[in-house]
Amino acid sequence: MGRFSFSVSNIIYTLLLGALLAILFIPGGRVWFLQQLMKTGLFQPAVPKTDADAWPAPEILFRDAAGAPVALSSLKGKVVFINFWATWCPPCRAEMPSVDRLYRQWKDNAGIVFLIVDADSEPEKAAAFMRDNGYQLPVAFLAGNVPQNVYSGTLPTTLIIDKAGRIVFRETGVADYGSRRMEQYIQQLLAEKQ
Repeated sequence: MGRFSFSVSNIIYTLLLGALLAILFIPGGRVWFLQQLMKTGLFQPAVPKTDADAWPAPEILFRDAAGAPVALSSLKGKVVFINFWATWCPPCRAEMPSVDRLYRQWKDNAGIVFLIVDADSEPEKAAAFMRDNGYQLPVAFLAGNVPQNVYSGTLPTTLIIDKAGRIVFRETGVADYGSRRMEQYIQQLLAEKQ
């Protein structure tokens, strides 16, 4: 009959099992794990090399944090970064620090607008999340319908719309928006003539 012993392999197995259980059952564990993977270079957004796949953005209506209406068509002539997220979504929470870094880098540039859209439309909860995490992101809320080809309900979903009003970037799932490549892509979009 075998005896249980504290061998190195048993200790490693127990630690790995504990880590896996934490990742599976603790929301903060999933967020931390995804952020660690992002630091290795995984989850880089697929920045398009050309705008051949761009398509006209439909009219979408939002409300800003103060409740004022924001029509996507009113932002034509600007680059628009839209991120659909929710406070309960681990991938959303994992990518939020990189979205916040991107926003802080560009927030003083009048040529770009950020709409960080709370998919649950819970203003108090979204504001508390931003405040508790030290994010400066401008929260917005949907005020109308969005076509399925733009946002199907998958969280997170990120869109970038160019000055001409075309969707030139669409990413579903977690991504690291704090990369040099994304910075260069936004610079390129801002430099384009309308």
